[in-house]
Formats: sequence, C-alpha cells, structure tokens
Amino acid sequence: MTFYEIVMIVKENRDITNKENLLIVRDLIQKRSGIFFPESKILTLEKSIYSNYLESMANNFNEYILCLSSKNGDSYFRKLISFLTTNETYFFRGKADFDILKNIIFPELIKRKSSNHRTISIWSAACSTGEEPYSLAIILKELIPKIETWKINIIASDIDETAISTARKGEYSQWSFRGVDTATMNKYFYKKGDTYKIKEDYKTLIHFINHNLISDPPPANENDNLASADSKHEFDIIICRNVTIYFKKETTMNLALKFYNSLNEGGYLVVGHTEYSADNYSKFISRVFPVGIVYQKATNGAAKNKTTPELISIEKKQVKETDKLLNIIKKSTPSLPKISDNLNLHEHRNNLSEEKIIFNEAIKYYTNNNYDFAIDRFFKVLDINPKNVRASWMLCHISANRGHFEDAIKWGTRCIEIDPLFKEAYYSLALINLERKEYNEAVEKLKKVIYIDPNFTLGYFTLGNIYTLMYLHSQATDCFKIAIDILSVKPSDEIVFQAEHLTVKELLNLIELKFRAS
Repeated sequence: MTFYEIVMIVKENRDITNKENLLIVRDLIQKRSGIFFPESKILTLEKSIYSNYLESMANNFNEYILCLSSKNGDSYFRKLISFLTTNETYFFRGKADFDILKNIIFPELIKRKSSNHRTISIWSAACSTGEEPYSLAIILKELIPKIETWKINIIASDIDETAISTARKGEYSQWSFRGVDTATMNKYFYKKGDTYKIKEDYKTLIHFINHNLISDPPPANENDNLASADSKHEFDIIICRNVTIYFKKETTMNLALKFYNSLNEGGYLVVGHTEYSADNYSKFISRVFPVGIVYQKATNGAAKNKTTPELISIEKKQVKETDKLLNIIKKSTPSLPKISDNLNLHEHRNNLSEEKIIFNEAIKYYTNNNYDFAIDRFFKVLDINPKNVRASWMLCHISANRGHFEDAIKWGTRCIEIDPLFKEAYYSLALINLERKEYNEAVEKLKKVIYIDPNFTLGYFTLGNIYTLMYLHSQATDCFKIAIDILSVKPSDEIVFQAEHLTVKELLNLIELKFRAS
C-alpha cells in the first residue's frame, strides 16, 4: 500500500465523522430508538460513532448507514446505543419510587389480586443491568409471605444486549449496592469473592429480554395464559424511569400510549421524577403522593377527572332539605388559595415570581377540572418551595375528590407538619372522617379548626351536622347558633361556598331548617 493510499484511507475515515454524517446517524438513532441528541451535543457523539463504524467493518459511510438500518446490523446498532447512553443504576435507586411501591402500590395490588388468580405482572422497561427488577422481586417476597402460591412474572427489558447479559447473571460489585446496608446484602445475595450473586429464589421471578421500546411491540406477559388472547400484553405495573429524558415530546407521548395500552385496568406506570408531565401522560389518572407521582389507568371506563360522588357531588335528583345540608358540606371547600398566602418570603425573588406564576396556572387548571394538569403544576411549585402549604393542601383536596383517601391523608398530614395552624388541612381530614363515618375523629379535627379560626362558619356548620348525625342535638344547636351569629353580620348576597355558589342568605335559610329539626 502506497503512502498516498494510506493518506486517502485516513481522510475517508475522518470524513465519516464530519458534522453532516453525524447528523445523519443522529437522525437514524432517533428514528429507531427514540433517543434524540440536540445539535449542540452532536460533536460528543463523534468518538462513539467512529468506534462503532470501525467495529462494523463497513467500507464507507453509506455501507455503515445500511448496516445500522438493517436487521443483520442490529447488533451494531444496539452496541452504538450502549455507547451513547448511561447505564447508571444500583439497587433501590430512587428511594421515593420504591417507598411508594412498597408502602402503597404493591399492598393495593396484592389486596386486589389475593381474591382471584393471585397473579402479578410487572414490566421493568429499560432495566439496564437488572438492579431494578431484582429490587422489585426482593420487595415482593418481603410483602407476600407465601409467594410460592402466587404467580409472579417480572419482564425486564433493555435495548443493550451487554446489559441484559449482565442482568441474567445476577452478579454485582459493591458499587451496585451504594446506600444498601450490609444486612440486606447478606440476606438476598451470596458473596462470591469481590462480587455478590442474587439468590436463585429471586432470579426465577424475572425474565430478561432484549427489547427496543420504540420499534418492538410490548413484551408478552407470561401470566396472560390465564386471560384472553386480547390481553396478552397487559401488565399490572410498568416501570420506565429516566428514559424519556432522551426523547422528543412526540416520541414520549407515543410511548406513553403504548404503555397505557399495555396495562390492565387500574394498572400503574412509574416514571422518573424529572419525567412527570400531565401532558405526556394525559390518558392516565395522576396518583399524587408527598414523595412523587404514579400514573394509573382508569378502571371500568371511569372518567379521568370524575370525582367521588359521596364526597363532593350532589345528585341532580330531588333530595330532602335535611339531606341536602350534609351534601352541601361534602361539596363545599374553603375559598381557593390566594397567591399571597402561598409564598415563603425568604425565597429568592426570582423563585418567588416563578412560584406565583406556576401556582396561578395550577389554580386555573383546577377550577377548570383539569386535575392532572393542576397536579403537575402543584408539584412544580413544591419543587421550588417544598414548604408551600397551600400547594400541598390542594393536592390533598384533589386526592380526596378522587376518592384516594389514603393519599389525601398523607398530604393533609404533610400540611400540618409544615404549618400546625393551617385550618384547611384539618377541615379536609375531617371531611374524610365524615365520609368514612368516623364521627368522633371528625369532631376532634373540627374543634381544632374552630380553635384556630373562631369565625370559620363552615367549621360550625359541619360540626353541627355531625352532632346531629350522632344524636347530640344540644351540641348541634349550639353550633348552628354560632354559625347564624357569624353569618348575620355578612352581606346577604356574599358567596359562602364557592362550589355551590351558596349565598349567606341561602345558607342561613338552610341552617334555620336544620336548627328547627335539631
């Protein structure tokens, strides 16, 4: 080979990674895997693409593109993706997500499933080297004492063949256990030299597969031999965290739809904290917790924003006046928060401005019954200022409206931790007690409300009705008298209950009816 020929080969190879060619490879990657790199980061791909090109043994750039596009070159494409993405993971990574799964989602699912086929199907999508699905298996075995009587199926998938190969082995270095205590490691793993090997009981719960989230159909759920052929790909839980951060919005929304169609009714989707978006996951119901959001597929065709009739809705059919009072209590809520009441004045001025804007957006979505978009914005407010008590209270109120009482209780409790004198939280928790017919607990909370704000008419009104339900007519009468005294000095056309557009005059008439009945 002459010196001239060597120079030409070197020049041609350099041309492989010119900007124009890099953009062509970038676009192919986005089309096949969904992963998108903005032009500002295009030069960071040069080394990985060039190494992959040399490994492919292609003679020129056109051959390389044909290789990446063909089925025969699929292994090179997957290796390229492995070069370009981060496989950073470890056991129980994302403690908040695992806390929600362990303490709320898994117990709900186990309770729901224990009375029928005793099957649980989970898809751990983009599982990397397997720490996530093994963490799920460990938690499930802790929560289900006789797990051998259940059929547990965890499908764990990733586009990276090398990562899946590592996952199947189930052998990990100390680095995969950062944040995990030694007792946990010894309980679930065998130590083998410098590595830890997962015990076989946990490996049998998981099936690892090589899978492209964008181009491949959802993996088959092995538990679905118990169901119809139409539900072959339906799972109880799908976990896909920190993946769509690489995607364009359109790709993320298409993937969200694929996940939605792959879930059973009432199934859950867990995404990363930075991936929360009511817009991207608009078909789901947002289950909102103090430590994060989980998206849930509605059951039995229930409307996403449908609220719990027993708590806040009055049937359009005719009701007795005495019953209508209690219904109005359940529908009523204190006035929507004022922006000036929401801000931590010690925050930086720029954060204050952003907090106001986002909170205003959230309230607007809430008043238009766009609850999931409201939740999304309230969470962004809490990212800026975790002590924003009214954002926390609105999340409590939305959860209660949807009948997610345990979720609402957690948010109400958080409000009280932030501000022990925040009366709206006690009032919301009292309404949940009332819905559950826990009258004594409701009374105690309403007494706290009135202690905090002696002029809170709604507190006396609600308390009087609960006393009536408890046949404590003397106490009920006292509460109604106080409510009348407070209302009598207000303009008759003033709106008392925003949800019902109930005026002072109308409420006084209703209390008079109840007052005479008691």
